Amino acid sequence: MDRQKHSAQAGQGWFFFALGALCLAAGACANAGPFIPDSTERIPSPSAREGASANDVFLRRPWMIWHVSNRTARWHREAFMLLPDETESFKAADVSVYAADGSDVRVDYVSIELGASAQLRESISVFVYRAPGPLDSEWTSVVDRAKRKYAGAKPGELFPLPEEHPPGTKQMALIAPVQSGGKTIDTFMQVMLFHQGEWAVRYEITCPVTDIAVARGITHSFLGSLRARQ
Repeated sequence: MDRQKHSAQAGQGWFFFALGALCLAAGACANAGPFIPDSTERIPSPSAREGASANDVFLRRPWMIWHVSNRTARWHREAFMLLPDETESFKAADVSVYAADGSDVRVDYVSIELGASAQLRESISVFVYRAPGPLDSEWTSVVDRAKRKYAGAKPGELFPLPEEHPPGTKQMALIAPVQSGGKTIDTFMQVMLFHQGEWAVRYEITCPVTDIAVARGITHSFLGSLRARQ
């Protein structure tokens, strides 16, 4: 019996060692530093790895970092983030886990009605990752990456920040031409970054400039709903 138990534990240990090695090889583990969005294309999500599900990390006991509320939302215990599957305005289009313990997670949302018939909808990517130190260098990297990605962009007017967010939240908005479906669409983008304890939370918002007036209101409401203390 002891030998069988030891063998099972060894098998589990090898699985997690291999998973950890895969994360390190992809540069996505928590100790590799904050995640830069453009790098995600080089890192296969867990759902693409041998049939695994990205949601496994949210359902694993004990829920040290995340807890799934009625299987409709993911709640981060320490960052106080509540990431739902769907709201009146947005739905989760993709979930990516870049660290096996759930300490580096991204959820991509798309608008449900706004822009539904257009080539480009509003999208909001939410990143939650471990960041025990200051975010100054991370913010510099985010800004530099955004300016390279949106070459020729001009400063844009910031969407208002909900009251539930720290007053020291870092923000930047740009307006740039983006190619989509063979057309050039003037696109608004905004990034926000803030600290919560030893965690960093980052938003990346994009929407067609033609939808800014409506997007401003629904975005403010949606971001406000993500901050929750259960």
